[in-house]
Amino acid sequence: MAVCLWGLARLALGGFFVASAGFKLAAPELFAVQIGAFGLLWSPFIPLATWGLIGLELCAGVAVIANRRWGLWLVIGLLALFIPVLGYGIAIGLDISCGCLGWADLGSLPEALMRDQLLLTLAGALLRHSRPVFTVPKEQ
Repeated sequence: MAVCLWGLARLALGGFFVASAGFKLAAPELFAVQIGAFGLLWSPFIPLATWGLIGLELCAGVAVIANRRWGLWLVIGLLALFIPVLGYGIAIGLDISCGCLGWADLGSLPEALMRDQLLLTLAGALLRHSRPVFTVPKEQ
């Protein structure tokens, strides 16, 4: 039963990242505008960030669904980037959707921050219960 629940959790987390990348692929120009609204990147770097984040999210989501431990690390890394950026947006009073789900994201930055914190918690729990591919034998 627990194995089934962990599998569903992996599917939910990975599916969220795949869906997020898919929505952004449908309207990358909107995502670029949302990235630019934070004012953290020089405009020549925004297209690179746009396509880089879409690619990383897609890879992370597929890897998590495929039960690859490195996918969980990638999700954790992405969330470790997104959470402070969202906090910065809240601190400066930015009133936009975060861009997490492209045009489907109707939530505020505080809602996105809470969602990302919950996703980080889920990723951490999945990582804790996953087994590394390579293990070092213990000396006796």
